Amino acid sequence: MHNNKNRNNRTRKQILVKFSLREFGGSLGDWGTLIPFIIGYVSIVGLNPAGIFFCLGITNIILGIKFNLPLPVQPQKTIGTIAISQAWSPNLVVSTGFSTGIIWTILGLTKFLEKVVKKVPIVAVRGIQLGLGLILGWTAAQLIGTDFFLGIISVLIIAVLFKSKKVPASIILVFLGLILLFLNESINLSNIQFNLPKFNFIIPQWDNMVIGMFVAGIGQLLLTLTNVMIATVSLIKDLFPENKDTISARELANNMGVMNLFSPFLGGIPLCHGSGGLAAQYAFGARTGGSMILEGILELFLGLFFSETLFLIFISFPKAILGSMLLYTAILLGKISFKDYNLKMIPIIVISGFLCLFCNITIGFIVGLGLYLAFKLIENKIEKNIKDS
Repeated sequence: MHNNKNRNNRTRKQILVKFSLREFGGSLGDWGTLIPFIIGYVSIVGLNPAGIFFCLGITNIILGIKFNLPLPVQPQKTIGTIAISQAWSPNLVVSTGFSTGIIWTILGLTKFLEKVVKKVPIVAVRGIQLGLGLILGWTAAQLIGTDFFLGIISVLIIAVLFKSKKVPASIILVFLGLILLFLNESINLSNIQFNLPKFNFIIPQWDNMVIGMFVAGIGQLLLTLTNVMIATVSLIKDLFPENKDTISARELANNMGVMNLFSPFLGGIPLCHGSGGLAAQYAFGARTGGSMILEGILELFLGLFFSETLFLIFISFPKAILGSMLLYTAILLGKISFKDYNLKMIPIIVISGFLCLFCNITIGFIVGLGLYLAFKLIENKIEKNIKDS
């Protein structure tokens, strides 16, 4: 009887921790990168917000239950950036996402990814992490620049509350943004309307699959290989060493394969995992899969019943507040990139990171890897000469 009571108390405590205010705050941590892409996909490409949020919500809930870690899904950034900047058609977007789903499903069934991830030196991964931090930091600076005073206030709120377990900074910032929207009359109570969703069922077209992969898909695959398969697995080991064997590159590939095979038919956007989203949720308090489940429930609720209102809020939400959230995430990634560093490796990490910023992540990764291999070759020759002498 006593053992059953203790077991019930432990279970209750685990549930309270998993679905705490801190976990909910963490679930909003990656919205700083999510929201701009959703706004672009809806306002420029013409995708239906109901389909986008429904697919995001279902995926987050399933993965939160499966892995019990903050492993949020994010837009595929290369495809998203090109699609929005070139005003792609909805079918071209979903066809390209569907194509990546096929490729990741095939790769997930092989042992190729595991071999690649195991052979990549950690210094090359650190360069990617620094590069992502710099990219997010630059984006954050631009967003904060839209309202410097509000941006500074938001940064100060994060600085004061970043260690608080009871008052998550992300929730305070979201409420601050909503209050400002009402005060400046960007939205009012009449804009908040309950509406049933209208899904646009889109069938991928073969010609759009080929065009999309050629224009953006190949670059996206390279980015995903570095940012997801390598950097995310490494970040999980850094942040959750007790769960370092929970997720493998193959499992991530299978996740991305499945999510991109079903979401296009509901008008969902091309999705992937990413170390940036993981770092963002962790930075704002997420420690379990509860953050993903809570985020998924919120996305389902808003997408199914308030998709039009949500879009109005997102398109008007203060960019400076989003920028402050991105800046905190950028700082966390930059800090992790120098974890357990070797002084000799710092130049390689820095060069790789800045190439990620000024060129792209794939080039930064390749150059960083090349510099590391050259360094090891020279080091081995020097050691051999010393032994021979």
